[in-house]
Amino acid sequence: MRIKLPVLSGIRVFVFALCLTAAPVGMILAQEAAPPAEASTASTFQPAMSVGLSTGTHAFFGVDATLRIIEPVNFRISYNRMRMEVEGISFDAASLGFSGQDLILSSDLDLSTLGLIAELPLGEQKAFRLMGGVMINLNNYINVNGEFAEGVAVNDYELTPERIGTINVNYTTGSPVYPYFGLGFGRSLGLNRLSFALEAGAMLRGRPDIKFNSTGLLSDNAQNGPVLSENFSNVRVHPSVGFRLAYKFNLPNDLFGLRPGMEGTSESDGDDTPVVTEDEAAPKEQLTNEQPALPKPATPNASPYLIVEGTAVNAATNETLRQAYIELYKVLPDGKKTLERTGPYPSGQFTLGLNPGDTYELNITVSGYQPFKKVLKADPAGAAKTISQNFLLEAEQ
Repeated sequence: MRIKLPVLSGIRVFVFALCLTAAPVGMILAQEAAPPAEASTASTFQPAMSVGLSTGTHAFFGVDATLRIIEPVNFRISYNRMRMEVEGISFDAASLGFSGQDLILSSDLDLSTLGLIAELPLGEQKAFRLMGGVMINLNNYINVNGEFAEGVAVNDYELTPERIGTINVNYTTGSPVYPYFGLGFGRSLGLNRLSFALEAGAMLRGRPDIKFNSTGLLSDNAQNGPVLSENFSNVRVHPSVGFRLAYKFNLPNDLFGLRPGMEGTSESDGDDTPVVTEDEAAPKEQLTNEQPALPKPATPNASPYLIVEGTAVNAATNETLRQAYIELYKVLPDGKKTLERTGPYPSGQFTLGLNPGDTYELNITVSGYQPFKKVLKADPAGAAKTISQNFLLEAEQ
């Protein structure tokens, strides 16, 4: 005696298997705080890179690197691992025509991919991103096995689970590459070092190739495979919703031909701290927190900018301070500021490229020292000049 499963029953088994194996990982959305709405955007460009970790329906675990090397597009390469095994799941076989019987299902899947994605940030705050690219198959299958938990009574005869046999459904696609389109909420390269983002999209998978194998009294159901493949031929969209945590760091800007000292991040803040101006005739001496003037330029330089070679030093001992963190803001005529440069300087020495006639605010942070803030106005006649300057920091009490 043979037991033939109807095509509809095979579909139900496969749909259940897909639901079982493709359940998304829970996500927590934490949105990065946006800068003030009235902030303006600087024209300078800062190459940067972020390294991210992600999870979601595209990957149980993902790692990526996102690069900002040209405007306005970011580029990402990612490895997305989606590997899972499930065993011993009980399924009511009443929908297959076996009243009071349970199927025991086991499944394994591997849908891991390598992603090559381009991002286009949108809006003035760049909090949204259009994403597009391809996902390259590294592995591509879903495999489901099922067998009856108990025997089946046929008239007065009891069929054992071994006699009835097993069912195996195997899903693959013939396409090695999937197009991907999505939308990102939150920056992939944040204003700060850490950033959080939610990304939603879809992969267009290849045409399904489903094989239906069975043993024992169920062995006459192989024809369900081609029928399932045809029935699922239009089910090719793989939704992708994921959560990403990333760490950003700036890249050396001189690798891309930018002028010295202007590694601007194109980010802004809306503080309108009053500006303190400089007298061009100020003597060549060290700046203090009470005297914001720059000394008169010294050595000529071919640059069209006023170059300030700065050093963070201890105000008491005049020793150079290591591990200084610099933030340089350009102060606009309306009092708003745009961030022109930011980054760590392990040696405590840095170079600032200033537009002659413009006003800037310099912030220096060193662990164990009071925060240093200085408002500077570049000499209008300071083009092609270089100034060497010490900036004095007071130790914390």
